[in-house]
Amino acid sequence: MHEWPLLIFTLLLQGAVGLTLFLTLNLWSGSTPRYSTRLSTERPQLPIFIVCVMAGLGLLASVFHLGYPLNAFNALRHFNSSWLSREIVFASLFLAFAGLGFLASLMKGSLWKGLMPLALLLGLIDVYCMSQIYMHTSVITWMHANTLVMFYGSVAIVGAVVASVLLPLRNSSLARGMMALVVVAVLVRLLTQIPYMSWLSGAGLSDALMFPHQPLEAFKTTAELRLWGWSLSVVGALAFACGALRSRQVWLYAGGALLLIAEVLLRFAFFSIH
Repeated sequence: MHEWPLLIFTLLLQGAVGLTLFLTLNLWSGSTPRYSTRLSTERPQLPIFIVCVMAGLGLLASVFHLGYPLNAFNALRHFNSSWLSREIVFASLFLAFAGLGFLASLMKGSLWKGLMPLALLLGLIDVYCMSQIYMHTSVITWMHANTLVMFYGSVAIVGAVVASVLLPLRNSSLARGMMALVVVAVLVRLLTQIPYMSWLSGAGLSDALMFPHQPLEAFKTTAELRLWGWSLSVVGALAFACGALRSRQVWLYAGGALLLIAEVLLRFAFFSIH
């Protein structure tokens, strides 16, 4: 598999968007007076900085995927017609607004609280553009809505795992929200496999649909890898939920580690088309 830069890029950027999501929810869900006071005195420089680092490293990895990295700016020339150009533009805007949010968090005031929701919106749009790049290729295993579900699922899962380490979870509503999004993401992605596998089965028998034959063969050979990925996702989600609900960090971190391993395995299988 020669797509490690894409694996790193997609997971890091989607995780950065997810962390921004939970940082924004953190702002909106400070319902208890104690937590609201804590939030106003301890500015989230570190979480926002990690968002910038994840997005920056992800974009750097995507550049190394290109055959000629110095020509990366040529991909920006077709914004009106190219999902790749749109993805690069929105990824850059997401990083720019996150960077501005970090700088604002270093100063007095609450400007960063307005910048992070804007960064979140740009990031969510970027993930949509990212999914459309693959859904509009001729690779049969990417052309289904499963790609969209998988990518947005990674936003919730990777973002929640990183946020569980960086954000104070004294606010029980935030912990419950993280747990709920992770469980829903894993469940929805599992349920999506039913129509996805059915669609792949029909597409493989169709003479009217043009597609490379290698992805289907690679998809079959990665069945065991995907099974491990889905199994670890389920176990990790249950452990993560248990840790969030019962405030047990050991379970939370163990579940988070399993979820991250599962994401890498599933993304590896996604890009294994040769």
